[in-house]
Amino acid sequence: MTLFRCFMPDFTWPDRAQPTPTDQLPPTPCLARPSTRLFWGILHKYLRRFSQSYCGWVGIPYDNQIAQLPFGLILKWSDGTRIEEVVTMQVARCAGLPVPKVICYGEHPDTPHAPVSILMTRLPGRELGQSYETLSDNDRESILKELKGYLDTIRKWKNPWGGYRICSLLGTPIRSIRVPNHLIGPFEMEQDLNEYLIKPAWAEGFPSKTAYNDALDRAKVMETLSHRILFTHGDLQHHNILVQDGRITGFLDWESAGWYPEYWEFTTALRATLEDFWWYDFVLRLGGDTYLKELDSERALTSLTSASYYW
Repeated sequence: MTLFRCFMPDFTWPDRAQPTPTDQLPPTPCLARPSTRLFWGILHKYLRRFSQSYCGWVGIPYDNQIAQLPFGLILKWSDGTRIEEVVTMQVARCAGLPVPKVICYGEHPDTPHAPVSILMTRLPGRELGQSYETLSDNDRESILKELKGYLDTIRKWKNPWGGYRICSLLGTPIRSIRVPNHLIGPFEMEQDLNEYLIKPAWAEGFPSKTAYNDALDRAKVMETLSHRILFTHGDLQHHNILVQDGRITGFLDWESAGWYPEYWEFTTALRATLEDFWWYDFVLRLGGDTYLKELDSERALTSLTSASYYW
């Protein structure tokens, strides 16, 4: 019976004992050899094809970017998945966060838009967004406190690239869907980031020049504020948090993680969120209430530049 369960799409390996998260940045693991990454890349192509048949057998939808597999495994091969995500997952898991275990990762030179695939373990639980309305008040508070603890922990990690550099864990550009072309940096200081973000601003779509100038002034408020550069998950969304029995069982999707100005975690999560949606208040209580000026500036920046984003 146990062997049969391993083939089911909801199978997960037993929870490991989660260590207390550490605020000391764990060592960056060595990368696999290029030849090894190419080998796993070839194997992952076959695993993704197998996933299509497997999903048909067990009666679940097939997703070619998050391919479901038996034995509690998932193959992530999505647009923009990079080595940086692999390394960050390994570091975050080593630090004690509930992150999937990386089994292996492959390289795909023939698909530059999706250059890396990751075979990882499946974690238990449901997305926070799917579960929130049915959670008790105690469970909601417990989950909020736990998530805040994780964010506070990674924000204490010391930047090995200096106190001002904005970059990925490896010192390379950061991937974020909220910027043109989805890649930014690296930048040596916050001012460089601010100039880059506001450069695509244009007046098209505003009802008047006055409205455009008002948005431009609000966006430029960011230039008058200084911030610490802290480690950031970069894609803090309720669908990236798995919960079960009043606790967090998974903190997912680290492809945007890196060193950012301290407000980025929260304003990115809130810039398109309606204020009467539960997630808005949830993020404010995580620490977002400290950055309301930055949030207003971010929303103005979005109105100025969203038409120039490449989706």
